[in-house]
Amino acid sequence: MPETSITPITIGLADDQELFIESLSALLSNARDLVEVVWSARSAEDALERIRQQPPDVVLMDYFFRGRPMDGGEACRIIREEFPNVGVLMLSVSCDMSVIRESLQKGALGYVSKEVSKNELIQAIQQVSNGQYYLDRTALRELIQAVVQPAPKMPKSVLTPRELEVARVYVKGAAIREIASTLFISEDTVESHIKNIRAKTGASSRYEVGEFLKQHDLW
Repeated sequence: MPETSITPITIGLADDQELFIESLSALLSNARDLVEVVWSARSAEDALERIRQQPPDVVLMDYFFRGRPMDGGEACRIIREEFPNVGVLMLSVSCDMSVIRESLQKGALGYVSKEVSKNELIQAIQQVSNGQYYLDRTALRELIQAVVQPAPKMPKSVLTPRELEVARVYVKGAAIREIASTLFISEDTVESHIKNIRAKTGASSRYEVGEFLKQHDLW
């Protein structure tokens, strides 16, 4: 009997680190009988344009895009609304529970660390392409810890609603001018909010503000 050919799973890659994209493309090229990379994007916005031109079976999406207004979670929500048959697998350096939760809530079927092995990544891609959920060991451990011992929540009054809006944009790497433009406020107002945010959270950097939001489930 003639052998039945298997059609590779088509893949779209979305990450702002060019070196990582190149390394991942090279890694997956060694499994061409199983997966095929059809395009790559350097931002969430670019990924949406690519997927509208050529929808793949699965999109491997990072959550954080430095200096960009749209993160991987929001892009995932749009992808799932416009292309419900496309699976989204988050592939990120962060395995914080708040990020994992938001990704899944916005439609991602999987979440794996960038330290995942090639074989496990292929397995994750295959499950997501079949409409099944997949979490690697790191993400699964975070999920279990969150269920067993939930992180304490800070009262919402610690940050005002406007400060919380500024903080959420600020931690994504946006510059003062970008934050002001996004939220339709002046740059002086943005600087004042950031000063207050740091004072209230005890943070001395953008990264520490982000950690505060994650720790207290305010992401």
